[in-house]
Amino acid sequence: MDSKQIYDAIDKTLTILENNYRYSFGKKIPYSEIFEMMKDLYALFCNFEKNTKQCGKIAIKRYIPLLDLLVKIDNNSNHLAEYYKQLKYAYKLGARVSLEHYFVYREWEFPEKDKFFAPRYPAICGYIHFLQEIVLNPRFTDLVFNAPAGFGKTFPEKITEAWSFGIDPTGAIMALCSNDTVVKNGSALVRQEMKSDAFGEVFPKMKWSKDNKDYFLKETDGDWKLKQCKLGASYNASTSNSTVIGQRASKWIHIDDLYKGYKEAMNQTTNIELYNECQLSWRTRFILNAIPKVIITGTLWASGDFMDLEIQQMKKEHKFKKHPKYPYTLVSEDGTCAIIQLPALDEFGESVFPELKSTQELLKIKNRLAEYLWENNYMQHSTDPEELIFSYGSLRTYETIPETDYKGAYAVIDANRKSGKDFFAMPIFKKVENDNVFDYYLRDCIFSKIATKDLYDEITNKIIEHHIIKLVIESNVTSELKQNIENNLKSRGYNFCEIVEKWHEEKKSARITDASGAVKRQLVFPKREMYGINTDIGKFMNNLTTYNSTGRNENDDAPDSCSMFCNEIIDGGSVTQIAEPLDFVRQYM
Repeated sequence: MDSKQIYDAIDKTLTILENNYRYSFGKKIPYSEIFEMMKDLYALFCNFEKNTKQCGKIAIKRYIPLLDLLVKIDNNSNHLAEYYKQLKYAYKLGARVSLEHYFVYREWEFPEKDKFFAPRYPAICGYIHFLQEIVLNPRFTDLVFNAPAGFGKTFPEKITEAWSFGIDPTGAIMALCSNDTVVKNGSALVRQEMKSDAFGEVFPKMKWSKDNKDYFLKETDGDWKLKQCKLGASYNASTSNSTVIGQRASKWIHIDDLYKGYKEAMNQTTNIELYNECQLSWRTRFILNAIPKVIITGTLWASGDFMDLEIQQMKKEHKFKKHPKYPYTLVSEDGTCAIIQLPALDEFGESVFPELKSTQELLKIKNRLAEYLWENNYMQHSTDPEELIFSYGSLRTYETIPETDYKGAYAVIDANRKSGKDFFAMPIFKKVENDNVFDYYLRDCIFSKIATKDLYDEITNKIIEHHIIKLVIESNVTSELKQNIENNLKSRGYNFCEIVEKWHEEKKSARITDASGAVKRQLVFPKREMYGINTDIGKFMNNLTTYNSTGRNENDDAPDSCSMFCNEIIDGGSVTQIAEPLDFVRQYM
C-alpha cells in the first residue's frame, strides 16, 4: 500500500468507529470487533508515521479522542492494556507536531509526584501554547512570561528549545541570564533532553547515541553545535553583562531573570541600561533580513524594571486583548505577540499551583511582605511603594469597633452596569466620636461583580441589618436603583434610611487622589487577619490596598467608593439633616 492508500484506510476505519458512537447510529459494533479494528488501525499508523505532520495531526484530532473514549467505556482488561499501549503511541505521534503532547509523552512513565506538566497544566497551558507559536508560527515574534520565583518559568522554555531542534536542527538559539551557572545549566538541560529516550522516540532522525561522535560537532557548557546547524553554533549561552558580538540566533533569543533581587531591579539606571542593551545589542544578534523572535521570562520585581519596560513598549506598539481560552494571558490583536503574567493566587484567592505552594503558605508570605513587594514578586502587578497610596501601612486599622452612642450606620453605593467586569461596591461605616472628631469604621460591605439589578434584596438586608440611616448612591450608572430600594424598605416597614442620589462628572482617578488624605485620616479598616480573602470585605480590602495611583488597575471600585463616602457623607457633599443618635433605631438592634 502506498501512503495515500494507508491514509484512506486510516480515515475509513476512524470514520466507522467514530460513527459507531454517534447518537443516531444503529446497532453498535461489539467490543470484540472494535478491539480487532483498533489493532488493525495501530498497524496502519505504524506504516504511516513517516508522514510526520499529517500523521501527528490525525493522531491528535481523531486517534487520541477515540482511544480516550474506549479506555472509559471498555472494561475488558485485555482490551485496556492494548488501548493504553496505543494511547502512548498516539501521543508519540502527536508530540512531533504538538508541544503540549510532547510534554505529556516525555513524562508518560514518570511517577505522579515527579511530573512537572500535569499538575501545572491549568495555569501554564497558555504559556505552552505560545511557546509552540514561537517555534511553528513565523508571524509570532514576542512572548513575555512573568511568574513568581520557583514557579517553573525556565524549564518549559528549555524543553521547548530541545523540541524545536527535533523539528529543525539547522537553526540556532541565544540564551541570556544574569547568572552564569543558571544560563549554562539551561544549556545543559537542552542537551540532556535531546539525549533522552523520549526525544529519540519522538524524533528518530535526531536520536542521540553515545557512539555517534558527529551528533555534536562541538559541546561545551557555554555553546554547542549540531552537525546539521547552518550557523557557527546551535546554542550560545551568555550572561547579560558579557559581550554577544559574533553570536547569531535564527530560532529565537531567550532572556531569563536579569536581576539578583528586588534592590537591583529598583535601580532605574540599571533598568534603562538593560532595556537599551536589549534593543541595541541582543535583538540585533538575530540573523539578517529576519524579524527577531524573543522570549522573555522572569519575575516582575518593580515598576519600571526591565520586564515592565518591555511590556510597556509592547503595549505601545500593539493593541492587546484577553485570550478567550488561556488564563492570565494577553494576546495582540494581530496575533504576533503575547504577555502572560501568572500570579501566585488566582482571582478567588487560591494558589494557582497548590502542589507547589499551598494557599496557606502563600498567605503567610503575603502577611510578611510589604504590599508592593507582594504585588510585584508574587502577583506580577507592576507596583512602586509610593504608588500604593492605600497600602495597609498607610491606613488606620482596628481589631474591635469602640462603643458609640451613634447607633445607625452610613453607606454609599458605587453601582455597576452588568455582571462580570466592574464591582458593585457598598461599604458600610459606623460613626464613632473620638475627642470631638468623628471616625468611621468599616463594618461590612457588599463587593461583588453581580449586576446591580440582582442585588436589590441584599442591599435591603444590609440597610436593615446595620440600621443604615443615610445612603448615597452614585447615579451615573443606574436610575431605578433608588426607587427599588425605597420600595423594598417600605414593604418591610423600614422608613429610617434617607437615600440621596448624586451625579459625578469628575474623573475617578482625580476624585480618589483628592480624597486620599481623608480616607487615611478618618476611615478605619479591619486588620487583615480579621476576614477571609474570599469574603466581600476581603475582596474590598484587597482592591483598596492594591490600588495603584499610576492608573494600572483592573478595577478601582473600592477606593472610589471610599472617596465617595468621604466627599458625600463626611464632608457633606450630599446635604441633608444632621444624623444624630436616634432612639427609634433601637427597635431594630
